Amino acid sequence: MEHPYLLIAPISVVLYAWLRRRSKISEKHLPPLIPISPEDIFSKPREAYGAALQEHGPVIAVKRKGNLEYIVGPEYARHVLTCDRLFSFEQGSAAIMNLQPIMALTGGALFRDLNDFVREGIIARIDEIVHRIYPIYDRDGKAFIDLVKQAPDLGSKSQLDSFQHSRDTIAETTLILLLGQEYVSRRNMQIIEDVSNGMAELTGQFQNLSFIGKYLPWIWVFLTWANVILIKIPFGFLRLLGPQIWADVSRYEAMATSGVLPKSEKRLVSHRQDVQAVRRTKNRHFSPHLYCNLIIMPHFRIGPYHVGIRSALSQCGEYLGPLRSSTVVSQWVLFQLAVRPEYLEPLREELLRIREEDETGTLRLTAASLREARLLDSFVREVMRLKGDTISTMRYTTCDAPLGEYIIPKGSFVTPMSCTVHENPEVFGVESTEFRGFQWAERSKDAAMTGSAHIVFGLGRFACPGRVLAVNEIKLIVLCLIGRATPSLLEGRFEVTDPLNTVTQPPKGTLVFTPLEKPIL
Repeated sequence: MEHPYLLIAPISVVLYAWLRRRSKISEKHLPPLIPISPEDIFSKPREAYGAALQEHGPVIAVKRKGNLEYIVGPEYARHVLTCDRLFSFEQGSAAIMNLQPIMALTGGALFRDLNDFVREGIIARIDEIVHRIYPIYDRDGKAFIDLVKQAPDLGSKSQLDSFQHSRDTIAETTLILLLGQEYVSRRNMQIIEDVSNGMAELTGQFQNLSFIGKYLPWIWVFLTWANVILIKIPFGFLRLLGPQIWADVSRYEAMATSGVLPKSEKRLVSHRQDVQAVRRTKNRHFSPHLYCNLIIMPHFRIGPYHVGIRSALSQCGEYLGPLRSSTVVSQWVLFQLAVRPEYLEPLREELLRIREEDETGTLRLTAASLREARLLDSFVREVMRLKGDTISTMRYTTCDAPLGEYIIPKGSFVTPMSCTVHENPEVFGVESTEFRGFQWAERSKDAAMTGSAHIVFGLGRFACPGRVLAVNEIKLIVLCLIGRATPSLLEGRFEVTDPLNTVTQPPKGTLVFTPLEKPIL
């Protein structure tokens, strides 16, 4: 054609007509966009989302922090969380937690490798792990209550005392689990806590508490990435702990090459996990040494939304690292025990029953005895059910995904509204919001068990792999404290710090511990 540019006009008309037609089809099948104010989203999300779902549900669209999110009620929660072909956990978690660059660097395998790391290296060895870490929880619980006895005002000064106590304990056990006893030091524990807070910032766990985070999200993401990726991690974890880990990985790589593995292990996570991680990275254009550092770092972050590694980078929040998530949930349990003291005596009686003697005749807790702590397990499950989670793990549509009578466009965020699932009257009856701490012991459903009506740890293939470890950690924290003291609340009340995020934010209040005259532990 002599003048091909003349085709621009008719092509433009056809394209415009196609887009208009596509827009009409999309608008017809899109869920309704509900104009909820940012103030309502951040201050009373349960009420705002709940009312919108009740009036316009079972699927609604809401704009939050610069993103268009699709919120689903209990009708479609299971489908969204289990159909990874349409609703991707990996893409959703990476996007909502600002982790796309790390996902790109790892070839998109980060969450799968974290999942394998936890399942094969930790959960498969849970009995051995609990045997190893119990003395740390017991020692720190006793030390904390001894401080309360020595300085009565210490226990009532701030809620952060018990939170810091639990966080320090889990930081030490994390070092032992992932790196080995020789890594344990006050400096390294501080490094882990700093990295934990940095990863928590990076993945948006404090975003709702910041004015910039709520109303200028893109600026917040940029500033947070610069602070964490360029300052905290390079000058903290990588500079101080990185060289030692780098040397260990080099040694493991040599073992993998030679095929010779040591008979004795100096840490609880087996060398096999390191060797497998190294072998996997050989097929990637990515340093195996740095990759192993990336695999390890998330565990210092938060922990089952999932707690544990759920939350392996999400609640990974859903892979939530146990350091923050387990600590936070343990605080929710202690706060609920403080306002429901009638549960303390049955739990202490259970503690007396489940203790076991070791080879020296000393009474202690083991993985087997923790499994027998069915009343506490039930109480933990009920706390997680009713503590007010608003939204569950974020999913990301891989195509134009049908959902009932609607179609969710490709590349959209989709998540169930957790509290409508956990308080569904069709499942729990008319008293679905009533706290019944021991009901799960009667139903033989433990705290780590997932289900269509219990999505605290997610559901399906990407349910939090570290949830068993996380629940055991929570039990150890609680038992080692209530076996020595009675928790209560100053002024008898507490507040929810972040109504939109109860998974990684502890309640706001002042816990007071009154030592028992005759401690059980």
